[in-house]
Amino acid sequence: MSWSLLLFNSDPSACFGDKETSSLPTGVPAMATQILFCPNPFQRNQLKYFSRKTIPTYLFRLVAPRTAGRTSMSTVTSKATMDPECSNHPDDIFRHSQIDGAALVYAHLYWRCDERCNFMSWTSSLLFALHYGLYRHKTDRDGPDLSEIFLYILDTSDFPDGTFVKDLDILEAFKGESQDVRKLLGMRRGDNGQPRFYFGEYLTQGRLEIEGRCARVSLQQLIDLGLFELHPGLENQKGWALLVRRVLELRTNFANLPATTCSEVRKAITIAQCCVGDRWAVPFSAMLLALRPRSRDDHAKIEAAYSAMFAADEILVQDIQIDPEGLPEVKRFGELINAINHKFNNSDINILLNPFLRLAFE
Repeated sequence: MSWSLLLFNSDPSACFGDKETSSLPTGVPAMATQILFCPNPFQRNQLKYFSRKTIPTYLFRLVAPRTAGRTSMSTVTSKATMDPECSNHPDDIFRHSQIDGAALVYAHLYWRCDERCNFMSWTSSLLFALHYGLYRHKTDRDGPDLSEIFLYILDTSDFPDGTFVKDLDILEAFKGESQDVRKLLGMRRGDNGQPRFYFGEYLTQGRLEIEGRCARVSLQQLIDLGLFELHPGLENQKGWALLVRRVLELRTNFANLPATTCSEVRKAITIAQCCVGDRWAVPFSAMLLALRPRSRDDHAKIEAAYSAMFAADEILVQDIQIDPEGLPEVKRFGELINAINHKFNNSDINILLNPFLRLAFE
């Protein structure tokens, strides 16, 4: 099928890399260890974002029954690493030739994975992850129940350098020998004035140990606790069969900006506390509130609600990292979490003091 047909007729799932037609048996042992991304000096110079300081503190992974590889509360394992026919552990993508590496990157990011696929996908956009779960519920052949579709939230702060790579970096690194990769990179950057199909994707390789660094909640639990009240657009089932264009709509369909209510703020905090626990409650609730646009005039009301429900020692967000480029929902999260932090600590979050990053908030 042509690129244009995929884009305009079937709303390509190509904007996020893990949907899979089948999974390997769950009994297959996964013995490999983590594989870091290790570009050579020349490659590294092409990777604008390849620094631990630019990896978002929180990443999300959406897992349905037919999602590629294996994901649990202890490990995330790629399909290639699980393959019992693979006698050698897969290599770092940067050890492949430009042609082979480009083919592997494109296959994963365009949902054409085979047994050689050694990537697993994450996103920094909660809005995308949530709608992607609804999309999987609607479009997967086995029609998984919403209680079988899980959202994982991962704290990336203690992983070694090279654990994660941004999609724009990996595409840039392998675009030289592949027209397909160049086209996909152009879509995600919004080149030539075209709509930008970007959703904050990050990749890991091989087997990643995540025990003690993650939380998990089903879509059904989020919905039962009031998710759709925080972003009513997510509830529209007519949009569940679409992916990338629907997410763009969910970002922008707010002709009128309703005032934030105290009930909404309490709802977001309650969802976070019930679903992911106290450790994640402050950032996750702020991300829930950031799913839709909110007036800066509402910040005082939001700050007051957090003051009533949290102590100062629970607002531990001073060193949080975010990457708001191309992601208005992440930009809003940065604004909200900084306002909350300022209320408690009378200071801005460290990363937001960076003058170059602050440009993304203006």
